[in-house]
Amino acid sequence: MAQFEALLPPLHTRPEPRLAASSSPSTLASAPRPATHWHIGHEAHDLGAIFEPDISLAVMQRRIDAALKMAVKAQSSGAYPLRMRWRGPISDLREALERYLPAPDAGAALIEDICVLGEAMGELFEVKDIGMRLEMTQSAMCPRFHVDRIPVRLVTTYDGPGTQWLPEHAADRLALGHGQPGHQDICLAPGEIHELRPGSLALLKGECWPGNEGRGLIHRSPVVPNGSRLMLSMDPG
Repeated sequence: MAQFEALLPPLHTRPEPRLAASSSPSTLASAPRPATHWHIGHEAHDLGAIFEPDISLAVMQRRIDAALKMAVKAQSSGAYPLRMRWRGPISDLREALERYLPAPDAGAALIEDICVLGEAMGELFEVKDIGMRLEMTQSAMCPRFHVDRIPVRLVTTYDGPGTQWLPEHAADRLALGHGQPGHQDICLAPGEIHELRPGSLALLKGECWPGNEGRGLIHRSPVVPNGSRLMLSMDPG
């Protein structure tokens, strides 16, 4: 947890309540937002930028070391693809991973990484429980651009391409939720599609973050042309 000690912003700078859904339509939904609504850095404290009102994506870029790569590769040796969905106390996360991973003995580095992230989520958002999804796929899980109807979500990709997202100027929010022939495409500029690097930690602000209605980050799962993709997501609370 030492690397995440500087992640937390001062308490007085955090929105209150942080994880409660808005009880009435937000007047901010129709307000113009700055051209840059994302923050990308290389330190743990860069994730704390998610508490800024105009930031909907905070990223800590990092590399996956050799031990973690080996632990990830070992999980692809099972008879079935890894698909783990779990919700519970952060204190029980390690036991759950050791029970459900296909190769837990070879997955120590992966287990440790996920547990550190779980503890960081607990500290950052002051929660004791998290929802976690760890899945290995050979196709895009959520191929259409969309927003999450939650306050915030952490995502990282351990193997394969990272999550794709759109800057505000390249998206048509009126097309969200359609995805059918005859409807305007959400993406206005295909050349503006951004993709997170493998290993990077990203906090994606959703529609239910206080004051963020109509501003959730527009994102999607990437196409997996060859091989597989192992991704992790965590929801606080």
